[in-house]
Amino acid sequence: MRKQIKIVLSFVLFVFYILFLGGKGYAQQVSESPPITMPYGTGAQYYVYLGADKGLQINVQVWGQVLRPGMYSVPKTTDVVGLISFAGGPTKNANLGKVKLIRSGANPEVVIVDLNKYMKTGDKGFASILEPGNTIIIPENRAHKFSNIVGIISQIAIVANTASLCYLLWERWKD
Repeated sequence: MRKQIKIVLSFVLFVFYILFLGGKGYAQQVSESPPITMPYGTGAQYYVYLGADKGLQINVQVWGQVLRPGMYSVPKTTDVVGLISFAGGPTKNANLGKVKLIRSGANPEVVIVDLNKYMKTGDKGFASILEPGNTIIIPENRAHKFSNIVGIISQIAIVANTASLCYLLWERWKD
């Protein structure tokens, strides 16, 4: 009986390590790609665009599902697609149909940009020109949200199953 309890406690400690001390669950670690390491000075804070005409630069930000989110100094003629390209492009989890363009200034507004239509038609009307202080937010797609929720539920189920197994063994051991 003591050997069974030791095995169950070892299993509980292993699950606890994987879920809490190991950072992410094993399933999430396997499904994610390895982190991208960039050479020093290539992130958003170091990016400077020097055009041939050395024209006016504006500061804009890009957040969300891009490889290198951050603040960029770009030419004043840059559009949403150009900024996403400067930021390394969208990740595989990006929802390009609902990109948010937040315009700050005297009349702040949020514009939803559908880059899927731009990719189908090539019409620049779907890729708005940026203004100083704009922020682009690229949300995650539904499949990525769903897989995150399933991952959390599965980890909770593992903990609950382990707890019920420990309880059943404890009840059996008491008798």
